[in-house]
Amino acid sequence: MPSNRLNKGSSSGELAGKPPVQGRLNANSASQEEQQHEYRLNTDIREHLETMWEGLLYLSEREFDAAIVGVADRIGMSAVVVYDTTKIIDILCERDGMDRDEAAEYYEFNIAGAYVGDRTPMFIAMIDDLMW
Repeated sequence: MPSNRLNKGSSSGELAGKPPVQGRLNANSASQEEQQHEYRLNTDIREHLETMWEGLLYLSEREFDAAIVGVADRIGMSAVVVYDTTKIIDILCERDGMDRDEAAEYYEFNIAGAYVGDRTPMFIAMIDDLMW
């Protein structure tokens, strides 16, 4: 059963910058935009977020990191990680072989229903997923 946990890792801040541009680009080399995209794919999202916000909580299974869409700041409250509900359900379907109804039920009961304090992550239904 997925649970939330505090990421207690420290970060040196090395990942906060942009990737280095490697000399002159030619037809055989990746564009700067492609290099930055590759950098983002290879960056540990938890470590990167910890360079800006300390003490965030994450879903314990790292597969769900692909569903992180941001961090929500709230006045007078701690910042929290925000996950895309549809992406979580997609991950459950692919990883566990569930159909969408099973995955949605599992998500509601085991993930969205878990409260672990004021740093409990938020789950967002993206507007594009609601407009069918």
